[in-house]
Amino acid sequence: MLHPEIPPPSAPQGRSASPPAKAPTHKPVRLGLAISCGGAKGLAHVGVIQVLEENNIPIAAVSGCSMGAYVGALWCAGYKGHQLVELAEEIQTPKVLHRLSDPALPPSKGLFWGKKAKAHLRRSIGDITFNKLKRPLYIVTTDIDTNQRIICHTGKLIDAVHASCAMPGVIVPVHYQGHRCVDGGVIDPVPIAILKKMDNIDAVIAISTIPTVDEIEHCGLADFKAPKPSLLRRMFARIIRPVNLLAYGNIIDTFVSSLKASQIRMAQDACKQADIVIKPISCLGRWYDYHEYDHFIEIGRQAAEQALPQIRKLLDPETSNEYQAHHMVGKRLN
Repeated sequence: MLHPEIPPPSAPQGRSASPPAKAPTHKPVRLGLAISCGGAKGLAHVGVIQVLEENNIPIAAVSGCSMGAYVGALWCAGYKGHQLVELAEEIQTPKVLHRLSDPALPPSKGLFWGKKAKAHLRRSIGDITFNKLKRPLYIVTTDIDTNQRIICHTGKLIDAVHASCAMPGVIVPVHYQGHRCVDGGVIDPVPIAILKKMDNIDAVIAISTIPTVDEIEHCGLADFKAPKPSLLRRMFARIIRPVNLLAYGNIIDTFVSSLKASQIRMAQDACKQADIVIKPISCLGRWYDYHEYDHFIEIGRQAAEQALPQIRKLLDPETSNEYQAHHMVGKRLN
């Protein structure tokens, strides 16, 4: 039975009615997560994501380029941190990497097409489109003809990831929505500005695996011993070095090293826009050392754990006035 609404009783004379309780004036802080490029070292992003999940840190939107686009795509499609580790384990052996290789003959535009790697990603996420993701994702790629930054946010996710991961010289440029695209890290290695311009994002956390000049100098001065390859492996590397374009000092190695050098200043300037920067920096490993996935994931975890106090301050409205923007955290590991 429905009853008419009964008005509240009037306050007794001589006494004023108690004022209604005030509703909280603050709203939940919406965080954006910008994920950098980095090749195999970008697997450190997986460790950061694990720590964010374990501590219930809410992320409202994600941006990424190159390896950051790959990891961000899987995460936004619904994969959890521990599942990302399992996927990293799948591609860590040379046999699997060889199976994902599809040489471009003649190699006039790049060494590989990248289509087998794209098909491998499709087995994980299918042909999901951006509007079906768990959270908004913005992927950066580079129009190599106009030198423009292209922000991918519509259509099939795998097409955008393919375009963003097309490392110049290594992967043939990808034709994406009317653009001839290469690696997003060429133009925006830590895509923070995209999220900072969004009205519904209050603060941005950046993960950058790109070292600063000081961090590079630290690695040069650090006393550490890199694992030494076996004698058989060293002999084989020496034999094929004249024809292995990826070998140290050869054309692709030189090009990729030059690209990394150009990214240092861009990444450093971009990180100044972030509210918190997580820096999982390792002195060991090369951009294609996917077999070192456990090392890279671990340094990502450690850097994220160091950042947790600053992230919690950012989320806590009671201490937000005490928070100072732009904290950079991370640990250099040999």
